[in-house]
Amino acid sequence: MNKRIIFSLLFFVVGLLIWVPSSDIVKLIIANEEILLGRYSRSQFAISFVLTVMLWIAAAIIACARDRPLSERIFALLMIYISSGLSVFVLVVASGFLAQPRYIEQEVHGVDADTGIPLAGIIRHRPPNERYDLLQKDVPEQLRSYPDAPAGYPEFSLVLTSDTRGFRNQEACNPCDIEIIGDSFVAGSQVSDDQVWTELVRKRIDKSLYNLGVAGTDPLEYLNNFVILGRDLKPKRVIVTIYEGNDFRNAPSLPLPSAKPEAISRKQASYRMSVSEMAKASPVTAGLRRFATEVLAKINHDKPVPSYKEKVGFMPLALPVPHGMQYYSFDPKRLIYLNVTEKEFVESSDWLNVRAVLDKFVMLSKKDGFSLTFVYAPSTPHVVMPLLKDSIPADQLLRFMRYKNKKIKTDNAEALKQQVFANLDSTENVMLAWCEQNKIDCISTTDALRKATAEGEQTYYSYDQHWTPKGNVVVAGVVGDYLMQKE
Repeated sequence: MNKRIIFSLLFFVVGLLIWVPSSDIVKLIIANEEILLGRYSRSQFAISFVLTVMLWIAAAIIACARDRPLSERIFALLMIYISSGLSVFVLVVASGFLAQPRYIEQEVHGVDADTGIPLAGIIRHRPPNERYDLLQKDVPEQLRSYPDAPAGYPEFSLVLTSDTRGFRNQEACNPCDIEIIGDSFVAGSQVSDDQVWTELVRKRIDKSLYNLGVAGTDPLEYLNNFVILGRDLKPKRVIVTIYEGNDFRNAPSLPLPSAKPEAISRKQASYRMSVSEMAKASPVTAGLRRFATEVLAKINHDKPVPSYKEKVGFMPLALPVPHGMQYYSFDPKRLIYLNVTEKEFVESSDWLNVRAVLDKFVMLSKKDGFSLTFVYAPSTPHVVMPLLKDSIPADQLLRFMRYKNKKIKTDNAEALKQQVFANLDSTENVMLAWCEQNKIDCISTTDALRKATAEGEQTYYSYDQHWTPKGNVVVAGVVGDYLMQKE
């Protein structure tokens, strides 16, 4: 057997051996990531597939190009790789550039002429006058998930609409007595129009109310949306909702005032889409994802997960309630974000950047004469974990957190557990203290959600971070009671 055949077979065999190592299945389940063929993460599958194709093409060229010099064979191989890569790149990026976005975004830059506030980033809302009839199912997002995954919140039909401005309101108002700002927890993700807590509050009080919430936004975008889209409604009270699950995470900083302020400009965001954003928006990418989900993820999805119960079997959390058992799950990152002392959080850029935005809302309240209120929305672990402190194994909690943060060096699982529970309230305490110092009302929904959860109301979905219809009722009760006293 000559060298050409040997090298060809070697490349072919290496292409097969690439598929031998599997991904860490427990880690993928904990992170709620898709598992393909029952053993690979998306990234490992994609890399293995591309490398296998490249190796097998090389094997074919080596085997077939008998009389060609080595330099010609290498050149032909490189040309195949380059032309194929460029073709795929152009196809994906070009189709992504033409894709219709789910949200309308506009880039903003400059200084607002009326308030003097420098703005940067985007304003964001849904396309106006939309309607979707959906079925809400509280099930694991991925097919291969927690072993014997328990049932979540009962499924129900929901209606999602947007008004003429692209926000979720059933009644228009201009001017409006109350305006509520925030992300998906204000916009009402995973519940129907009439179940969103802002709508429940509106029905309870004899005031006009406008929901300026939109999913996927952060505090800087709350400010952008309010200054550009919300101030013209001339609200008498503005309620800004801060969700601890991601509003503090990598919070962007306010732009510095320019020595030569320029008038604020608005530019269609589609012109500033990055290559990665266009690739994500591409129908080619969407088709590949659908193929992965509907075909590859179904293969071996029901295989047993070795040692899952021993490693992190406490997740999903099983909460005994008067009428049975309820289940709650979350990604390790949501717990790690809370594992910080008050001193560490006060000094962090996450808090300092968000505080700078809150300061701008305070300034606007004084300029426009509206009453300002903040609502603090806790994440699932903050509400549920204290109810199950004694039943969560310390060693499993340590492994769970290490799946996200390898920098956790301690092997003292019990000490880490005590630290985590001691720090659960840190971010909320810092924000409440800041509000008290600045004489601003801040409504915490944590205790009410925890009390309702302990009494058997499923306030968060089992497999989603958002409030259930019952969770929205609890929050509406807290905010509604506050407004009934104030208005």
